[in-house]
Amino acid sequence: MSTITYKCPSCAAPLTYDGQSQKMKCGNCGNEFDVETVRQVARIEQEDRQHEDMSWTVQDEAFTPEEAAHTRMFSCSSCGAELFTDETTLATNCAFCGSPSVIPAQFTLETKPQEIIPFQIEKAQAEQMFHDYFKNRKLIPNLFLTGRNVIDEIRQLYVPYWLFDCDADARMTYRGTRMFTSRSGNYRITTTQHYLIRRAGTLGFRKLPVDASSRMDNKITESIEPFNTNQSIVFVPETLSGAQANRADVDAESSQERANQRVKSSTLDAFRQTVAGYASVIPQSASINLINATSIPVLYPIWHITTKKGGKTYTFAINGQTGELTCDIPWSKGKFFGRLFGMAGIAAAIGMALVYTLSSVGVIK
Repeated sequence: MSTITYKCPSCAAPLTYDGQSQKMKCGNCGNEFDVETVRQVARIEQEDRQHEDMSWTVQDEAFTPEEAAHTRMFSCSSCGAELFTDETTLATNCAFCGSPSVIPAQFTLETKPQEIIPFQIEKAQAEQMFHDYFKNRKLIPNLFLTGRNVIDEIRQLYVPYWLFDCDADARMTYRGTRMFTSRSGNYRITTTQHYLIRRAGTLGFRKLPVDASSRMDNKITESIEPFNTNQSIVFVPETLSGAQANRADVDAESSQERANQRVKSSTLDAFRQTVAGYASVIPQSASINLINATSIPVLYPIWHITTKKGGKTYTFAINGQTGELTCDIPWSKGKFFGRLFGMAGIAAAIGMALVYTLSSVGVIK
């Protein structure tokens, strides 16, 4: 299989998709082109090359059946290099010439995304966010505060998601109590009233994202939410040019469990907040019925950055649309408890000084 590299009609340099202008942009000459214009030029060039034979013979004898099931080979249309990737990669960069490439043969009817959110955060911004993260963070390990924190790898990555829509028709019951105290002679009497509390209603969930890539940790992808879905555009392959992308390798049925967990958790929290004025509230039962539950595949932008410190690799993820950042760098427990005890010591010293001052002026005897 071969890739498609969208080239500038003016200078033939590779084009990348600019999320802000929603046009194909040339980094060499600076010209911008509408997607349809680039399509027409590519169509003309393809017709001119039809007489050429650029087919490759794939030698798969070296692969085991298990390896072959998860490996794909593609040919860079800029330099002709043969490269390998996995079965879910939709877009990548050539390791030899750096040209952005889209792999059309990887698209299937089952996994073709319907929507995509273009990148709004540029590479230079993402790199600056990485370096700024370490400023004024006193509780991270000293390993990251001494020396230079160098980016080991940065990837402009479109991550596949399943987007869920539904109405949650819920019915909840709780056991509640109210307590009243009165006096009768020398006795204090406490009266406890027990209530059976029922709540029912419908909550609407729109465009609830669930990470559809087995390679991305759900904790990372969920911690950089939300995405502004109002900026979604209809997916066309040209929007992948200049970025890396994987197609969904977790199907909608498998993602439903996570979607159900998020719907249930949000519904339980919303209904629980309506039960107030009781001394105690204990959930008794919960029933949720999903109505008009649908899902569609989409691609969302993420900057994926790794850095190495002390022989370990740490991951940063930045929302390519909003700039929300998360990482797996731990906080230093020694620094935390040191600061905690230090603050406690200062508070104790201030208290003792206050007591001494009040006693010296006769307020406290």
